[in-house]
Amino acid sequence: MNNVLTEYPIAISPGILITGICMIFLLCRYVFKNRKTILSFFDHLYHRRKTREQLLDTIHENQAAIRQIMDNRLHDREQSFAIQRELSDGQRQLSESLSALSAKIDDMQRHTDRRFAESEQKNNKRIRAELKDKIGQSYRYYHSLGSISAMELEALEDLIEEYEEAEGHNSFVHSVVQKEMYTWEKVERI
Repeated sequence: MNNVLTEYPIAISPGILITGICMIFLLCRYVFKNRKTILSFFDHLYHRRKTREQLLDTIHENQAAIRQIMDNRLHDREQSFAIQRELSDGQRQLSESLSALSAKIDDMQRHTDRRFAESEQKNNKRIRAELKDKIGQSYRYYHSLGSISAMELEALEDLIEEYEEAEGHNSFVHSVVQKEMYTWEKVERI
């Protein structure tokens, strides 16, 4: 290769060599005069390339953001379905709880009604026994006297009426007391 560099310039004719040097000089002069235009051209190419790279980066970022949004949307949709399932399960459980609570309330109401009826029967039985005793005492007292005042007769009638309202069905009260009380002598007592 050293041979080529030393022998080649000797083999070239001086006219071609001068023409080549002039052309290199003119080219350098042209480049020097138009250096701003040339710099502007290369700067423009550089900025275009940089802008292109920025656009590509922006596109990649946007695509990544879109993928993230789509992934989130899928996740949100799955989460929405999960929430809907939980809501449906909650509503079903609430409905079951309300049904169970309603059944318990009905049971409690039946139990309360039964206890109230039993209590009322016991109360009525006690009241009947007290009224029967008062009627019996009054009967013995007025039977021994053989007389009764209008006010005492009315009080005895009221006792018998209360006894019947308390479901009292005693043959003694109906067959003996009621028949005999109207046969006693009517007197005025003070």
